[in-house]
Amino acid sequence: MSRWLCVLGLHLHLLLLLPAAGACPARCECSAPTRAVACELSRNRLRCLNPGDLAALPWLEELDLSDNVIAHLEPGAFAALSRLRVLRLRGNQLKLIPPGVFGRLDNLTLLDLSENRLVVLLDDTFQDLRSLRRLEVGDNDLVFIARRAFAGLLALEELTLERCNLTALSGESLGHLRGLGALRLRHLPVAALEDQNFEKLPGLLHLEIDHWPLLEEVAAGSLQGLNLTSLSVTHTNITAVPAAALRHQAHLACLDLSHNPISAVPRGSFRGLVRLRELHLAGALLAVVEPQAFAGLRQLRLLNLSSNLLSTLEENAFQSVHTLETLRLDGNPLACDCRLLWVAQRRKTLNFDGRLPACPSNDTYFATLTVRPEPATNRTPGDGRNVTQAAARSPLDLTAVLVSTAMGCITFLGVVLFCFLLLFLWSRGRGQHKNNFSVEYSFRKADGPVAAAGQGGARKFNMKMI
Repeated sequence: MSRWLCVLGLHLHLLLLLPAAGACPARCECSAPTRAVACELSRNRLRCLNPGDLAALPWLEELDLSDNVIAHLEPGAFAALSRLRVLRLRGNQLKLIPPGVFGRLDNLTLLDLSENRLVVLLDDTFQDLRSLRRLEVGDNDLVFIARRAFAGLLALEELTLERCNLTALSGESLGHLRGLGALRLRHLPVAALEDQNFEKLPGLLHLEIDHWPLLEEVAAGSLQGLNLTSLSVTHTNITAVPAAALRHQAHLACLDLSHNPISAVPRGSFRGLVRLRELHLAGALLAVVEPQAFAGLRQLRLLNLSSNLLSTLEENAFQSVHTLETLRLDGNPLACDCRLLWVAQRRKTLNFDGRLPACPSNDTYFATLTVRPEPATNRTPGDGRNVTQAAARSPLDLTAVLVSTAMGCITFLGVVLFCFLLLFLWSRGRGQHKNNFSVEYSFRKADGPVAAAGQGGARKFNMKMI
């Protein structure tokens, strides 16, 4: 092995299956029960790997050549390692992989080529890896993937393409991955999803599109032919919920549209997603959730609307969502009187994780609302929890009714006492005035001489106030 340890300096980790009669090699640790050998040759800076360099290790199962300076691999370099299951070439300087490099690796299940300098994936690069299940090709300089680059990967289940210079996806090259179950496409300068990108991937269940700054729209037919259970479109520039593209994804259980500049959720945006259990719309620019926005989500359990611009939420937005258990609203400028009691239908229990304030001034408070169903046999009042129960047939808040009644009674009693006080003060002041007074008058001339003569002129008499 000394001839391929070209320059001292890095780490090499080998996992071998110990032969029945073999002794433990030098600088290795052996386990008799599992018949396994772990060898560590530290401080190696490998630059080349030629055919025959590993011929003395036919029992090798795992080979880690990460973080070296390997720039070239010769065809047949791993031909002697027919038992190899894991091959890691991460963090080297590979620019091109010629066909035949991975010949005779019939048992390989994991291949990591990330963090190299690969520019092109040529036709038939992986044609001999019929048992490969996981392929990592991220953090390279890829600008082109040939039509038959993935030919032969009949058992591939997971593919990761990230941090490279691909400006378009080739539906023809991806079409060879008939058994692909998970596809992760991260940090790519791709501007559009085309109708034929994924149409030949009937087994794809998990699709992740993350950090595509040039993507502004998900076309209506871009997901055609897929039966996804998980879809993530995050950190892009799409400005609307891709309702047309989602319409036929009836098996979708988890949808993540977080961190996109989506300002509104129109009515019926998710109609048809009858199996959806999780919906994430966090970190967007949501300001409006229209009535019936979540109509049709019959099995929704978790709704994440955190870190948006929502100031109000209408009851109609959740009118048909009866299965919701967790609603995240932290990071929204919701009005303080928005207690969301209307979310609790059919004897739900509202559990506020975090303390809700009493609404003084115009301060903004953030809270997470968790709605969990409570068993009827376990519904005991006064159990000491921070729980508010809302009956389906009694929309009034009992506390508000009691407070309003008490305030009304106090006001009424105050008015009555004030009236009695005025009457008392008035009655006390009556004894300070005279009740008798004299009145003097004289008859007018019009009363005639008879009257004047008979009465003798002016008259006086006393009157008493009663």
